[in-house]
Amino acid sequence: MNEEEKYFDYTMMPGKTLRKQKSINDGKPIISIITGYYNCKQYIRETANSIINQTFPYWEWIIIDDGSTEEGTKETLDEIAKLDSRIKIYHEKNRGRIATRDFAITKANCDLLFILDADDAIDRTMLECSYWTLQTNPKASWVYADMVNFDGQEFLWRQLFDIHTEKKENILPVCSLVRKQAILDVGGYGAVDEDVHEDWHLWLRMLEKGYFPIRMNYYGFWYRKKKEGGILDSINNDKKRDEHAKAEIAKQAKKIKKEIYAIQFPTTTKSNFDSYPYIFDWNRKPINQKGEKIRLLFIFPWFRVGGADKFNLDLISRLDQNKFDITIVTTEVSEYIWRQKFEKYAEVFDLTSFLHRQDWPAFIHYLMKSRNIDIVMNSNSYFGFYVIPWLKSEFPEVVFTDYLHSENKSWRNGEYPRDSTAIDGFLDRTYTCTKVLRESMKKNMDRTIDNVKTVYIGVDEQEFEQSKVNISDNEDLNRVKDRLKGKKTILFLCRISEEKRPIFMVEVFKKLVEKDNSLILLVVGDGPELKEMKNTAKKEGIYDNIIFFGMQKNVKSFYKIADVTVICSLVEGLTITTYESLAMETPVVTADVGGQKELVDDTCGRVVENIQTAENGYFNRDYQEEEINRYVKAIEEVLANPTLKENCRSKILEGYTLSHMAETFTKEFEEFAKTGSKINPLSVVNKDLYKQYIVLYNQVDVRNYFPQEGGNYSEIDSLRSYKISQLKGRLWQIPLWRGFIKILQKLGITKMLKKTKIKEKIKKII
Repeated sequence: MNEEEKYFDYTMMPGKTLRKQKSINDGKPIISIITGYYNCKQYIRETANSIINQTFPYWEWIIIDDGSTEEGTKETLDEIAKLDSRIKIYHEKNRGRIATRDFAITKANCDLLFILDADDAIDRTMLECSYWTLQTNPKASWVYADMVNFDGQEFLWRQLFDIHTEKKENILPVCSLVRKQAILDVGGYGAVDEDVHEDWHLWLRMLEKGYFPIRMNYYGFWYRKKKEGGILDSINNDKKRDEHAKAEIAKQAKKIKKEIYAIQFPTTTKSNFDSYPYIFDWNRKPINQKGEKIRLLFIFPWFRVGGADKFNLDLISRLDQNKFDITIVTTEVSEYIWRQKFEKYAEVFDLTSFLHRQDWPAFIHYLMKSRNIDIVMNSNSYFGFYVIPWLKSEFPEVVFTDYLHSENKSWRNGEYPRDSTAIDGFLDRTYTCTKVLRESMKKNMDRTIDNVKTVYIGVDEQEFEQSKVNISDNEDLNRVKDRLKGKKTILFLCRISEEKRPIFMVEVFKKLVEKDNSLILLVVGDGPELKEMKNTAKKEGIYDNIIFFGMQKNVKSFYKIADVTVICSLVEGLTITTYESLAMETPVVTADVGGQKELVDDTCGRVVENIQTAENGYFNRDYQEEEINRYVKAIEEVLANPTLKENCRSKILEGYTLSHMAETFTKEFEEFAKTGSKINPLSVVNKDLYKQYIVLYNQVDVRNYFPQEGGNYSEIDSLRSYKISQLKGRLWQIPLWRGFIKILQKLGITKMLKKTKIKEKIKKII
């Protein structure tokens, strides 16, 4: 199971409930949703909910009742129609699913058709993302998204488009936004009979004519895999019908003579990195009334598992939804890990999943205009700092803010705090997670800090309460409970990456074990240095004293069982781990970095001065004995003083809770909504400079679309796979190559090669 599968929540099917929020629908529809309906009373309400919940309100939904025989069909569809005036029902005699789709097309008033079956559902941003990716790619003919299979079977479907695969296996979902003219040009669905997979055949006919699709890189389509099976299963399970269907598909596939490539986000797309930002041609009214709620736009990098990301989630989840409406855009390629957690509280747009880089500013501009945004907050998005000056010049009345976690002097002369200082004239407020960071910006960056305020991240004191945590609930801990009986345990919980110094932690633990071989180190987390950490532990002969648990969804049990938590990082703000550990009554030994000593003192742990720093040796593994001994001494002192545990939780309750953080931001946002921006509009008028600032960012940050060593490995693999697919396609057009492969197949050599690792070696070479 990969990370996406591990974190994906199938219970969050987008049609389960109907949202209370109503959008203002200004003007004619842009998209015609067409649905053939036959005996789907059991599911149609969920499909309807997912459509009415859409963030893009410019649609009409045409439902064709194909002579359904279920009792209560008319009443059910009439109830659906009453939900929204954009829904149109047609009751017809039974003519079959293919003719029904074609009939629905004749009733469509729009040039864009969204094909959706009556038992499926779509993510609430599906129409909006589909529309804008087609608008910004006018040569493409249709767009689809990755697929969630739910109900009878649960699995995620994410596969790059490949013309040669499509000829043999339909990898394209039925749910797509298609240009009507393209469908009509190839004869609609009715070019085949009822015993053929009509969707597959349609895509092949469109590909034959040179039409090509766009694949969006997010799970926008929820496909119901019913236990009783569907139409396709009935065809596949009937030998005669199956043979006929395969023959028709094969016949059509042979007609495709050209190599067709899709636009696929993010890895196989190319952007114009020199382009200036522009504005979409969009003149419709905002979809909400000004002043109805406070409208917030957050710019985040991604939805990964990390401290900054958890702060983002904690903040939006605790803002009162009766007071605030939240929109989020993300700007870095990442896997689908925590996105659903954010979707519970906000509408989410991952820009990398459906737009070229040159279109990002225009889309954010459109969001701000269409949502009547009051306040923008940037949190750790590198792109966000570059786009804010231009956005501020376009929306001078909007309040722009940012939140900073730490400074890293080894990267870009101070990382995000330096970026924030560079654009402080556009920001009504900067928030820092520590006082030390606020003072550092004044001292080291010449930042005027009158508009800089410290708001601590905090912890959920009710969730992280020792008495409420049962260690036996954690299966991984249960398996090793006998090993831990009567032992002192040290917890190292973090992303196992260079700045956290996992190898240094091994060296410290080695010294501790030399004095007390009963000690156990619990390593919780994953990351690029995990393998090296394990190998170093083996090399030093202490592997048996360390238990590696990998990534954990619930870490509370580890805090409860640990005697001390250790943080030996080179760079931090004020870690979530520190908050959580103290709330769970577990003392902390921490490096004196960032604002750690604002929370940790000798009453609840120890603060250790580092010798190695990010400035003098970020990747240096030649650790000084004196520094190792400092940590050894501090850990031993904490382990020898169990009374420290009594002070940990009271420290948190003094004002380091999430409820306190949320109350502070609520007051801040409410005040900004009343007063608006206090920045003089005349000071933000140099638009050409701000546009060039964005071009500069694009030029130096091409990595999102062309990942290099050390980038997002899943995307690198996808890019390699796509390149291999393209190479195979070109080679297959050469008669000599086809003959060579057939000889290898007859000799059984291809089967033998598949069993070896040659394929993986070829991938690395490419």
